[in-house]
Amino acid sequence: MVPAVRSTMDVALWLMARSDSAGERLQPQKLQRLLYLAQAHYAGAHEGTKLMPATFLATELGPLEPNIYFLFAQGAPKMVYADPSPMVEEFLLGLWDRYGSRPAEDLLTTIASDGSYALALKSGKNSEVTVEMLSAGYGGRAAVRVKGGIKSAPEPGVWTADGKRATKWIPGRSR
Repeated sequence: MVPAVRSTMDVALWLMARSDSAGERLQPQKLQRLLYLAQAHYAGAHEGTKLMPATFLATELGPLEPNIYFLFAQGAPKMVYADPSPMVEEFLLGLWDRYGSRPAEDLLTTIASDGSYALALKSGKNSEVTVEMLSAGYGGRAAVRVKGGIKSAPEPGVWTADGKRATKWIPGRSR
């Protein structure tokens, strides 16, 4: 499947511009977490389609898109980004409305409970959080505003990679 935007850089620069217009400076960790949430919610709402051609790695500090991390290490590069399509811009505005005012640590708490990130991190440091994992973790139960309305927020708890609620198994106890 073809991603909705041509470059992860376009989404990162759009988020930086949106943050600037809100009078904030977007910190690197918050940028990384917003990119992850954008990819996750988009994949969940669009049957596993990527918003952007990004690869997220599970690190101890949270999900990391290494290309953006290294490109933004010295601050935002002086580049012009392509305007997103109206549908993608509506999606990104919904994402910003939902998460833009939240601190980076709060975003990490949300991400840590999504099941996808936790599953990848359990596989080892720098394991990839695949778009399939994101789609399963966010599909049908957590999405930001998309064309046609707003889907519900995720219920708290732990989720499996296939999008089911995880339950604690106790030996000798029937389900």
